[in-house]
Amino acid sequence: MKLRRSTVLLKAALLAGIALPGTAFAAPAITPPTPSAAVPPALTLLDLDLLGADTSAAPADPSRTIRPYYGNINAFYGTINAFYGNINAFYGNINAFYGNINAFYGNINAFYGNINAFWGDINSVYGNMAAFADGTATIDGYAKPQWTAMAGFWGGLTNQWVALDSQWSAAAGTQDYGAVAGGLRGLVDTSRNFWGAAVQSRTGKSFDDGFANPLFARFGIDPNDPNSLASLDAATRQRFYISWYDQLMNYAGADHVDWWMKAVNWSPALTTTLGSAKRATIGLLDFSITGNATLSDNVSKFGGVSTFSNGHGTAVAGLMVAPIDGTGVMGIAPNATVVAYNPFDASGTSNWDDITKGVLMLSKSGAGIVNMSLGIPGWTFNPGWNQVFTNSDVKKVAQNTVFVIAAGNSGVSQTENVKWDFDKNPEFLLVGSVDPNGTISNFSNRPGTACLIDKSSKCVAGNELMNRFIVAPGELLLVADDSGGITRMSGTSFAAPLVSGTIALMQGRWPWLVNYPAETVSIVLKSAKDLGAPGVDPVYGVGELDVTAALSPLDPTKLVWYAPGPLGSMVPTTAKMLQTTGSAAKWEANGVYVTLFEKIGNTQRDFAVPLSSRLYGQSVTSADGSKQMLMSYLTGRALGWLGQGGASGFASFAERTAPVGVSGDVEVTTAMAPRAPVYGFRDGRMPYQTSVRVAAADGKAGFRMGVGDGAVALGQRQGLAMISDYDVDAGGANPLLGMASGGAYATADARLSPTIRVSAGYTDRNRQRDTRTLGMRELTLLGGTRDAASAQHVSIEYRPASALTLTAAMTHLAEDNAVLGVRSLDPNDFAKGSASDGVTMGADIALGHGLGLAVSATRARTRDRGGADRNLSLSGNGLTTSAYEVAVSAANLFDRRDSIRFAVSQPMYVEAGRFDFSSVEVIDRDTGEIGVVSRSFAPPREARMFVGEMLYGRSFNGGMGEIQLFGRAQLRPSAAAQGTPALMAGTRVSFGF
Repeated sequence: MKLRRSTVLLKAALLAGIALPGTAFAAPAITPPTPSAAVPPALTLLDLDLLGADTSAAPADPSRTIRPYYGNINAFYGTINAFYGNINAFYGNINAFYGNINAFYGNINAFYGNINAFWGDINSVYGNMAAFADGTATIDGYAKPQWTAMAGFWGGLTNQWVALDSQWSAAAGTQDYGAVAGGLRGLVDTSRNFWGAAVQSRTGKSFDDGFANPLFARFGIDPNDPNSLASLDAATRQRFYISWYDQLMNYAGADHVDWWMKAVNWSPALTTTLGSAKRATIGLLDFSITGNATLSDNVSKFGGVSTFSNGHGTAVAGLMVAPIDGTGVMGIAPNATVVAYNPFDASGTSNWDDITKGVLMLSKSGAGIVNMSLGIPGWTFNPGWNQVFTNSDVKKVAQNTVFVIAAGNSGVSQTENVKWDFDKNPEFLLVGSVDPNGTISNFSNRPGTACLIDKSSKCVAGNELMNRFIVAPGELLLVADDSGGITRMSGTSFAAPLVSGTIALMQGRWPWLVNYPAETVSIVLKSAKDLGAPGVDPVYGVGELDVTAALSPLDPTKLVWYAPGPLGSMVPTTAKMLQTTGSAAKWEANGVYVTLFEKIGNTQRDFAVPLSSRLYGQSVTSADGSKQMLMSYLTGRALGWLGQGGASGFASFAERTAPVGVSGDVEVTTAMAPRAPVYGFRDGRMPYQTSVRVAAADGKAGFRMGVGDGAVALGQRQGLAMISDYDVDAGGANPLLGMASGGAYATADARLSPTIRVSAGYTDRNRQRDTRTLGMRELTLLGGTRDAASAQHVSIEYRPASALTLTAAMTHLAEDNAVLGVRSLDPNDFAKGSASDGVTMGADIALGHGLGLAVSATRARTRDRGGADRNLSLSGNGLTTSAYEVAVSAANLFDRRDSIRFAVSQPMYVEAGRFDFSSVEVIDRDTGEIGVVSRSFAPPREARMFVGEMLYGRSFNGGMGEIQLFGRAQLRPSAAAQGTPALMAGTRVSFGF
């Protein structure tokens, strides 16, 4: 009996809906054609259509010409090789099917972001998974596997399947399927061992009764009857294995992971960071959403010609808004609102009048995006769309709506131009389909050389359809069905909602983009990954959708940071971040972020970049009171570009001293030592530091001046005479002196009595950016700022016994445009700098036999020196810091030519204090209005860091040579030392001639 087209279309799925059998527990099987497939005994109308039933007859209503794009079914499925690529190319090797298995599931951090950020605390979501196999690891009564364990399982099982499938193919020639049946039972045994407990917990049945046997029955397989295996051709076998995978993943206790996620650079953590696009509204022009209560809850308004559904609308909606709730599929924008309109009657077709009504209803309902998987077969973009958009009622309400249109499944390239009213018609995107390898799908329509033309009938460069054409995954996507389960479908219908969901994320993060559809379309197109011929081309258009790129700055070099100026003004500058002369990570702000802006057409986007890694993925309250997720996914794109500077040297025994001579009662001594280099800065042209000391011969007074490590000279400690002792990041002996060390210094001392000596001195640092070691990019970022500070130091030394010296000192540190080494490239930050006053107490003890012990403790307070219109400053009483160090040294350890030293220090640690930070942010997230916002934050409260250091030196060749060994270890390293090795060691050998 020949079926009429109107009957066949009763179950047609718009633009794509080719479904895979056996992937939904409750859905009827849908069997796509294969070269050798026989018509199954029980056929749905859709089955007949896909199997080649005559569909040439016109629908009952000739006006209803808008219908599904099945194209030529063979062009979609081709031969078995075209459907699966090459069978091996679809599954991989395993790498191609699962991504790379590590990249598909992660590594866990890579796929799920940080698994803690997406799933919360892994223990609270999955329980403790160590004992999954025996069912003891459960949550809500269900066993939950580890993702890493699942990755290993699927890797092993797929290898097992590849061997079995090859054996199955060979058996077709001998009709002896006994060994194949045994291998299939082995597949069941492997799966049962891993998933049996989960199936038992969920279904109350054994693995075989609750899972394996029902799936075997669906494919006509009886593992105990080898002859039943003869009816499965290569394509059916592959569909069986996909179904095995999909259905077992229902017991994972988590949403299904699918290949398209990695392909478009999307992860659940990304959506979570953005707050799930809570404000966006998506219009769905499609069949009715049925059979899935969760998806139906997202629909705030519905209209249409009928309520007829075939599951297609449900599948499309799921890719956009399915919740991340631990079951089923995941949608890109799960909290977006959906308004829906069904333009199809019971024949499964529509006309332009009903399409117009649907567009009007959805636009009036506030949809910022309308997803449309429909059109005229044989066209990528039919001229009928011009009729819809030029409708006078539509023009009034649709100007701020972006229309996402599936390109169709005829496998054609459009050559015919389309007249277009550029002044009145809204913005739109055409979406084609690619396979897991990023190759255009055989069935996908393409933009070709067609052009949108104005009244002059001329094609202006840039108006070609390819400039509005983007591709996205559209083959074998896992989607929600209309029975509460899952299935796999192919077609441009399922590529389009990935683009619509991405726009929903954009409009959720930047709600004012709803009023800027041209800018929205531009962002999606410019962020696409180029495929095919370089640049825009007639096959792939602009390339493949990249979700993360669309939500990131298109060009980080053009980001702008608005500096609060006088009288509340806002001055745009290049993007800036805090720089530090030491470890930049140590001064991460624990409650503040920098807002960077990107100009896009007539509007701009803001990017909240955390100053603290501990803020990643966390929400903050914006100036308008709304909760905003910090955009931690920008780490590699924005923070990496912003860069950081600063380094510190390592101490050594390399100083060389020599007497100049004695003149009367005066002794003159000079000294020279290598200068510790600091990346990005230069202290002078000479690679050495020098000093001259003039002292009374009786030792009652002396004066020293020089250029270099002034901290050591002013400290005048026998046991703490290394530059590393004064390093703010590694030493604990008065780091205030260390921050002003490196330039000119002078110090004078006098003995007041046999037991008391006093000294006073000055040291400064005035380092300039080093254009010789910095590249152009770094110079652009770091500019011409200098590292300038000075310190005055007064100490009193008391020696109650020959073996004991006690020291008390006061240090005043003045920093230009910096606070304890933290500085900004913006002169308004820390304007006029800061002042620190510290007290240091110490002791040096000679223990005899060449042993010495030195201890030091410093307590300091840092205050802001003030200045108008500052962006970043200290609040209240400023910062209170502490540092201390203990060092043990031994001379003549093995003979009279060596020495060794051990030191343990707590580098500078902020005990208390707060910062005030003023920045320009979006203060109205509906309109995008910006303004100056001030907030207060405290430096990070972390575990104290301790540094252990060892240094051994030995001279040889009569003192003409020296060998030095050194090592450093960070004890209990914290986030304050990120990027610094926990262990470090080295050696140095020098020769004299």
